[in-house]
Amino acid sequence: MPELPEVETVVRSISTLLINSKIESAWTSGLPLHMQKVVDADALNSRVVGASVKQVRRRGKYILLDLVRGKTFSVVLIHLGMSGKLMLSRSSEARLPHTHVVLGLKGDCELRFVDPRRFGQFKVAASQAELKEIADMGPEPLDDLSLETFALSLSKSKAPIKAFLLDQRRIAGLGNIYVSEALFEARVHPSKPALKVKRQAPALLESVKLVLRKGIENRGTTLRDYVDGKGVAGNNKHALRVYGREGESCTRCESTIRRSVDAGRSTFYCPVCQKRL
Repeated sequence: MPELPEVETVVRSISTLLINSKIESAWTSGLPLHMQKVVDADALNSRVVGASVKQVRRRGKYILLDLVRGKTFSVVLIHLGMSGKLMLSRSSEARLPHTHVVLGLKGDCELRFVDPRRFGQFKVAASQAELKEIADMGPEPLDDLSLETFALSLSKSKAPIKAFLLDQRRIAGLGNIYVSEALFEARVHPSKPALKVKRQAPALLESVKLVLRKGIENRGTTLRDYVDGKGVAGNNKHALRVYGREGESCTRCESTIRRSVDAGRSTFYCPVCQKRL
C-alpha cells in the first residue's frame, strides 16, 4: 500500500497541471471499490463536473482535491488502496484495464483512477469535516508532530513500537516500509513496548523524518504496483536498509536481516543493531 512518500509524490506530480483546471466531465465504471461501495456518480455530476481544482494536497495516505464551482466548495478524497494509481493521461490514449473513475479536463487531458484490486476509495464531500476517514487522524510527522507530543504519547502506550507507529490515530501516513526503516535507523526493536522507547524518542522521531524525506526525494518506493501521477516508478527501493532484505547482510554490522510476521504484516529488522533490551 502506498505510504506517505508515495502519496506525496503523486500529489506533487499532478498538482501543476491540475490546479486551476476545470473538470468538464466525469465517468465511472460502476464497479464497487473499498468496502464494496460504488463511486457516487450523482455527486460527481453535481459537485465535480464544472468545478475548478483549487488545491491538490495530502493528508496521511489520502489525496485531497479542493474544488470550487461558482459559490459551491467541495472536496474529493482519494485513497490508492493496495494497487491503485492516479494518473494524468491524454484523452486520446487508451484507458488501462481496471480504470474506475475518469475526470475529463479542459484540453486533451484526463485524470484517471485505476485500481485492479478495488481496495481504493474515490469519494466526494461538501467539506473536509464530512470525511470521517481523516477526522481522527494524528499529526503529520514532517510538519505537525513535536518531540514533546511524541514522547508523551509513547509514555502512555504499552503497544509494541511498530504497532504504535502504524496507528494512524497517533501519526498520519506511516506504513510498513517506512516504519521498518525508521526503527532500524533508530536501533529500536519492532516489538519493544512504546513506553520503553520514550528515552529514544528524539532519535526515533528524527529517524522517522529522515526515511520519509529520503523516500520523497527518491519519489517513493516501487515494489510492484506504485507509480506517480505520470506513470513513472519510484527510485527508493535501492535506499531500503532492512525492508524486503531478509537473509541479506545488515549494511551497518553485516549480521543477517531477519523477518517476522505480526498481525499478517512482515517485519524486517537486524537482531544485532535492534536488540530488544
